[in-house]
Amino acid sequence: MGKRKVLFFDIDETLLSHKTFAIPESTKNALRKAKENGHLIFINTGRTKSLIGDDIKELGFDGYVCGCGTYIEVNNKVLYNNIVNKENYNIILDGLKKYKLNCVLEGEEAIYVDENAEDDFLLSNLRKQNYPVEPYDLENMKFNKMFIRYDDNKYIDSFCEDIKDIFDYIDHGKGTRELVPIGHSKGSGIDFLVKYFNVDIEDTFAFGDSNNDIPMLEHVKNSIVMGNGNPELFEKATFVTKHIDEDGIEHAMKHFNIIE
Repeated sequence: MGKRKVLFFDIDETLLSHKTFAIPESTKNALRKAKENGHLIFINTGRTKSLIGDDIKELGFDGYVCGCGTYIEVNNKVLYNNIVNKENYNIILDGLKKYKLNCVLEGEEAIYVDENAEDDFLLSNLRKQNYPVEPYDLENMKFNKMFIRYDDNKYIDSFCEDIKDIFDYIDHGKGTRELVPIGHSKGSGIDFLVKYFNVDIEDTFAFGDSNNDIPMLEHVKNSIVMGNGNPELFEKATFVTKHIDEDGIEHAMKHFNIIE
């Protein structure tokens, strides 16, 4: 199979289908074969480590880039973990209260929510899946990034402006934004590991589907966008593969001769 490749995978709608709420068997087999062929496989996700489920962990990844590059782990060893400075907690929480925004603070060990906020579909879903959900706690919480569901709240831009020296944001549409500490992205996570493993950039591959995957796709030589992904990303891709539920991961790996 030639030189060792390094493969980076988004989770939602890349590995994990939101139609079946499962990882396709063809994807599991493709990942296993890639490892058997000597290649390295990494998760590269906007989720923080606390939101990585057993279904993903069981796939045998060599490591994780979580929280849009804010947390990096290789073979169960944490190499990098950028936690939001506690000095900024009051700025963030006061702003959320001022603008009446519903925000999830995402960390390595738990996600933190406003107990007084109206429960929504996102939070209900997280609780149903038994993810560690805790109330805001100025003294004890540690988080890497934030996710806001603002719906029709007209003050979202004002909040983002107030914290622009601390966070960048990714607009996912449908009234949602992901806020990430400045200098971090899925791309910065790739740069870290390419340097760590001394990898030739020609041998890097990224698989994604949505806007927060753009930095990841731009920081590798071979960028693969899922057929079910955002069509705006297709022009950024080296290769547009099939839909996630039509064996898209396996199809792409075969196309690039990563597996047979």
